[in-house]
Amino acid sequence: MLTASLLLAISAIATHGDTVTPQAIEHEIRSLVRIDAVVGPNGRDSVRVVGFNVEGVRAGSLLAPFLHAHGRIVWYLATHTHGAEARLVGERDDPIVVRDSVVNALRTNPIFNDRLLQMLSKYWRPLGREVEGYVPPAVSSRVSVTQLNRVGARFFYPDRISATGDTLFTHICAGINGIGDLPDPVDPLVEAFVFAAVNSVIFQPHSPLMHAFDVASKRAKVTSASKDPATRVLRAQGALWSQLEQSPALADALKTAYAKEEDALPFRVAFPVP
Repeated sequence: MLTASLLLAISAIATHGDTVTPQAIEHEIRSLVRIDAVVGPNGRDSVRVVGFNVEGVRAGSLLAPFLHAHGRIVWYLATHTHGAEARLVGERDDPIVVRDSVVNALRTNPIFNDRLLQMLSKYWRPLGREVEGYVPPAVSSRVSVTQLNRVGARFFYPDRISATGDTLFTHICAGINGIGDLPDPVDPLVEAFVFAAVNSVIFQPHSPLMHAFDVASKRAKVTSASKDPATRVLRAQGALWSQLEQSPALADALKTAYAKEEDALPFRVAFPVP
């Protein structure tokens, strides 16, 4: 776990040769927790938001190449770390204090730090670079394609049906999903990778995955008939997830994303050969 002060200067980026200090990594992570002004709920007033923003990485900085390639995964890990969620800052609150609480939540969270260091260690290995004092796992873990498909399907989360029964309302987002409904815990890094894979293609024009979701959603709506709305939602969830887990479009999205992200992922996936 990274435990040194975040207030060290960027001049501490490296020690001897190509060994990076934990302090340097912490410094850059701290710089990505930002205070931004956004349009408020009424569409006129601006409000302050504190959150983790990988788009704020400086060109030429230590983590820039890594985050340009894999920033969506790191963003998901950070924003799903307890205490580091993005938040609105009230008029009477000090945004610096709020920002520092987010930074501290990331700095002290062993899961976030472990997964970040695993990714950096693998990403930097071909460059002959290592993190001072960090020993990466000797063996990469294995994740099955079935596991990835199961997690990917849960990012499509129907939770309401219209009063007329004509519309199945479904979230496709990082915050509201069915990951918690899986019987076994999901590694946060696997979850982050799968979300990045789904999010990278689902909203593209003529997305095959969006088409697969539309077809599955229509079938789920038909097969989930019940007079009880809660029962119908549960049936729709099961039907939708079952179809998407078998979707070639989801499998293709995951396989394509893995090929792009593999140089920083500390787990291996054996996709079937066509």
